[in-house]
Amino acid sequence: MDNRKKILLTCPRNLHRGIPAKFPVQSMLNSLRSTRSLSTPLKSLFGPQASPPHEPTASPCLLTYRDVCRARALLSSLRLPTELVLQVLNYAEYWTAHTYEASIQGPAVATAQGARSAVAILCFEADVFTNPVTEDARRCGEQGKIKSVAFDIASRDQGWTSENSHGTFWTSSWTEVSILRDASGNIHRPLHLCVMDDPISSPQDLDAAMTDRGWSLVKRPESALQGPQDGEGDLAWYLQGNRVAGPKDEYQIRWTEGGSRGNQGAGTGEGFVRELKQGDRILVWARAKVSSGREAVLLF
Repeated sequence: MDNRKKILLTCPRNLHRGIPAKFPVQSMLNSLRSTRSLSTPLKSLFGPQASPPHEPTASPCLLTYRDVCRARALLSSLRLPTELVLQVLNYAEYWTAHTYEASIQGPAVATAQGARSAVAILCFEADVFTNPVTEDARRCGEQGKIKSVAFDIASRDQGWTSENSHGTFWTSSWTEVSILRDASGNIHRPLHLCVMDDPISSPQDLDAAMTDRGWSLVKRPESALQGPQDGEGDLAWYLQGNRVAGPKDEYQIRWTEGGSRGNQGAGTGEGFVRELKQGDRILVWARAKVSSGREAVLLF
């Protein structure tokens, strides 16, 4: 079983000015796409095979800060205003990217049964604004802003059910994502969290334990509530539900500022990317919850 979990973050420079209505954007994008030959292909996020069209891959390779600077220079050589150059790059999603990969020893198993009606296991955490890509940009005086987050996970529900929901995503086992923020405003304060530690009931338990240390989980929009999260509080975004009593599946989910792409049973991530700020950490949870007397098990 491959226990590697991958998260792709794209961190371009953020702009707010629009493109003039009559500007030939398509021809500019065609020129921009030709600059991909300037970048060295890196390991694809989802493996060496070409991804099917429906999978939410951001680009055929992971762009570095140098790649983006070269594309800027190419467009600037056409004597375009800097603001327009950056807007074209943003429109084409020609963004730097970094992959975080979690390798855990054995599967994460979240089991809800008996007196423990809900379980949360922390499977992954990352300081998403600290990586070689963002450091390269900082050294050149630029500040990155995350524009897209892609998750590549493998998980499954328990192998049986007594309810009439076999094969559906009306599930009681799922994965979800939280944002952990330093309330002190110190974006470089170190933090160590125990991944795969003893299970807790929900992310609310972690939030209560971290408050005295000056950390807190960010609240999601009320409208982002999904599936079995009802009654769980508002400290996590629904990522992916498991197919009830189904085999292990691989899921790819991509969230952006303006929308989402993913498999059946995926969360929309409403407001997640817009909420991310310097110093934030992303946490991924394996969740299980008893539903109508049924035990729930998630293998992540």
